[in-house]
Amino acid sequence: MKITSILILFIFTINSFSQNSKEELKESSLQKFYVEDFTGAIECLDKLILLNPKDSAAYNDRGLIKEILQDYIGAITDFSKQIKIDSTFADSYFFRAMNKDKLGDKNGAIRDYKKTIQFEPKNSDAYLFKGQNEFALHQIENAGKDYKEALIKREDNYIVYAEIGLLKAQSKNYIAALNDCKTAIQLDKKCYKAYLYSGWVKAQQNKYDKAIKYFELAINNGFKDDETIFYGNLNLNFSAFKIALLKYNKIELQQKTDNYYYNKGLLNLYLKNYKVAIENFNKAIALKSKLNLIYLKRAEANCKLNNIKNAIDDFKSYLALEPKDDKAYYYLGEQQLKNNQVDEALYSLTKAIDLKEYNPEYYLTRSKIYLANEKFEKGCNDVKKFISLGGTFRFKMPKTNCN
Repeated sequence: MKITSILILFIFTINSFSQNSKEELKESSLQKFYVEDFTGAIECLDKLILLNPKDSAAYNDRGLIKEILQDYIGAITDFSKQIKIDSTFADSYFFRAMNKDKLGDKNGAIRDYKKTIQFEPKNSDAYLFKGQNEFALHQIENAGKDYKEALIKREDNYIVYAEIGLLKAQSKNYIAALNDCKTAIQLDKKCYKAYLYSGWVKAQQNKYDKAIKYFELAINNGFKDDETIFYGNLNLNFSAFKIALLKYNKIELQQKTDNYYYNKGLLNLYLKNYKVAIENFNKAIALKSKLNLIYLKRAEANCKLNNIKNAIDDFKSYLALEPKDDKAYYYLGEQQLKNNQVDEALYSLTKAIDLKEYNPEYYLTRSKIYLANEKFEKGCNDVKKFISLGGTFRFKMPKTNCN
């Protein structure tokens, strides 16, 4: 959820549950939140909870901040404590469901969305998100029912139309699917999911030229290509795009801007045409582009082609411009490890952890390096941290076991 949306609820809960004797701590936590000093805001809320362990709003607010910090286990714990104090507060169920979803607990998320609906029956998004989780679990009929309910509660919920379109496409009802996506676009021209799903449908119809146009629109309207989306039977054969993509890449606009080449590079990256993606990113960079993400995306393409040294250079160029991107440090560390730069990889992974201390995957990867180099105490400490953050042990320990 965007920080602005959380801020509204944050302010609301502070005002709704305030007590005069605790006003200073509440005001301080709010001010720190405003300037995105999230750690400081949590410290204020910690003190507030010590003074009043039954302040349900403080737990809820702390959970919201922990979610921003990607401490999903911690957020779930706080929402659960809030629910124990006030079992009828719908928002805590709603946000707990979102955090469970991020941890892959879709059944747990569905249960919490049901509780949200019980106490806030007009919450259209609760029906939408519940339906998305059911769809991912192949509970197509249940998802369809929830999408319909979402529209009954709010008929202008444009994302629902896109999701209904994707659902209809599972039964190859492509015309109806495209019509629903069209409705979503009419309600919001920047609904990238509607463009994306339309592109996948066109691909199933072997209309690859049109599919590419829809994918381009999805990218131009904010599609994040690192999102995980469940498509059911809409499995794309990327080789089938070869002719259409070749034709698309020959088309040049009169105004060849850096943004044009960047988006063209993204499309080729998305369709696994990595060499051409790099060519377009190179052209954008040659135009002295100020789009920092170009280096990150070119790094991604180089990773796919196993151009390890080029990928490392691109990650470093990107991080020089965006030094607070923990994921970039993590990916840089992976590439440095492949290049046998063990010390450099450890440094990069430690930077990632410093920036985002609640991501279990970072500890897991660093633990592998420590253990492989017989630094057992450090490696086992990382394993313990990984498990404490909700990670599932997935690799064979080299030479030792961590208890």
